[in-house]
Amino acid sequence: MSPSFNLGVNLTTAQKLTPQMQQAIKLLQLSSLELEQEVQMKLDSNPLLERVEEDEISAEDFNSLEELTRLELDAEAQKEVYQLSNDHAEGYENDDYETEGGYEAADYDEYGYDSGVDSPQADQGDAVNETEKEQQNMMEITASSGPQANENKNAETEGFMEGETLGELPIDTGWEEVFTHGSTALARPDTQGMSDYQGATSVTLQDHIRWQLNFSHLTPQQSLIADYLIDAMDESGFIQADMADLKASFDEMASFYGWEHRIENEHIEAVVHLIQSCEPLGVGARSLAECLQIQLHSLEETVLYRDQALRLLDEHQLLVTNNIKELMHRTGLKNSDIGPSLELIRTLSAAPGLAFSTAQPEAYDIPDVLVYLVHNSESKQAVWKVELNPETLPKLRINQEYASLIKRGDDSPDNVYLRDNLVDAKLFIRSIEERNQNLLKVATSIIKLQQDFLLQGPTAMKPLILKDIAEGVGLHESTVSRLTTSKSILTPQGLFPLKYFFSSHVSSDQGDISSTAISAMIQQLIQQEDSRAPLSDSAIKDLLQQQGIEIARRTVAKYREAMNIGSSTQRKVKF
Repeated sequence: MSPSFNLGVNLTTAQKLTPQMQQAIKLLQLSSLELEQEVQMKLDSNPLLERVEEDEISAEDFNSLEELTRLELDAEAQKEVYQLSNDHAEGYENDDYETEGGYEAADYDEYGYDSGVDSPQADQGDAVNETEKEQQNMMEITASSGPQANENKNAETEGFMEGETLGELPIDTGWEEVFTHGSTALARPDTQGMSDYQGATSVTLQDHIRWQLNFSHLTPQQSLIADYLIDAMDESGFIQADMADLKASFDEMASFYGWEHRIENEHIEAVVHLIQSCEPLGVGARSLAECLQIQLHSLEETVLYRDQALRLLDEHQLLVTNNIKELMHRTGLKNSDIGPSLELIRTLSAAPGLAFSTAQPEAYDIPDVLVYLVHNSESKQAVWKVELNPETLPKLRINQEYASLIKRGDDSPDNVYLRDNLVDAKLFIRSIEERNQNLLKVATSIIKLQQDFLLQGPTAMKPLILKDIAEGVGLHESTVSRLTTSKSILTPQGLFPLKYFFSSHVSSDQGDISSTAISAMIQQLIQQEDSRAPLSDSAIKDLLQQQGIEIARRTVAKYREAMNIGSSTQRKVKF
């Protein structure tokens, strides 16, 4: 067959995303920080787009940007709130909520969401390595009470204020309207004065150590070693550097620069001891056991049980595993000596460097959505107010001065440039508005379904999957997944990611129960147990079955491990 060339026409249909739609999809899944960066890049590249300054925003403009939603409580929830506030519950309306209109996103199902997780804590990362586990268990021994793992959020509402940064508040912060549920504040807090804490500076632990070493008149060689060791300190004051690797690095430097005298291991150890002599005592240690031994050696020899405590730390591996019988055999201590020795160890600091790190201003996690309870004394109605955080909303507009320069029918390069940027600016502002409207709709739908959680905490969490929210707001599941990615919500129970409210379910006599609620119940049972006779996984399973929750022992163990809670053997306090 002879080769030949033919020219033909083929007609096909395909669905493609326009650049504008791709931009809208991209904005959906951006966090507030990423959105701010995207806005700044757009401002730098598009002269037709400008930011609205705070002093230029009128009341009408602010209301149009705020996108407010109210969700009235159902009869039972209202009754509970009014009982807590010493009011009478009568004449309340049923569930009713309204939001502003939005748009229905296209079905972009290439990004799915796996809602079949067993626990919301399952994505917190892989297990720590053996060394970290040992330090964690040793940390528990130094606690004043039995080891308990508590990962719940603080029940007090974190701060909100207009024109300032959201974040953790001082204890003496005032409140405008307070309805208290236990220790839970249900009103919007007043956080005026938070800016006083921003921009503060403080001496770091490394600076403090270097300042003390200046009085030791170190040689150039010792100063070099000290710089490496101090830079390798973590916030707790531990040196996180492998001595063999550090020695190898110094050998390479000696070969490259042709040093006459090499740095040996004894030189490194000598500088380590100099650092360990600095304040606060315990810094420069390479393990928790060494940190505690440094502090014990600084005590007077007349301190009771000082020597016994040092012998216990020499066998800290047995102390971590709670093998008291073997510990007594190796140390030669009596049963009556171990309890007082452990009490002395508990008085020591397990992380001496934290005194400096906590003095630094904390990083604020700014929520995207705010939820708080509003009480109307005249209508006697309690409503949840759901709104977007004004601090995270970009305030943009078209530059009218440049827009007025555009002429119709003018195809000059300058006019085409201005016209294209005007269209791009309008589409960008519209994409942000649609993102905000849909985020508000999704957050409102979540709050409507999780009202019990707002009042009672994680144990009242209901099972929820993306499909439930998607059907309620008229969006695709992938769109809801993007909207809840990297977004947080400030509630009376604390600050949570929006993904936290989605969980699988477990069957019970009362219906399906959220895996988040079961995790909270397990944690609550462990917190209330006798530390000398902790509950086993089988015992916890039996207690949950008494409440009508059918769950296997291995499932209890999985939830417990996901919350970083040790087994009953590890939790047992013998002294």
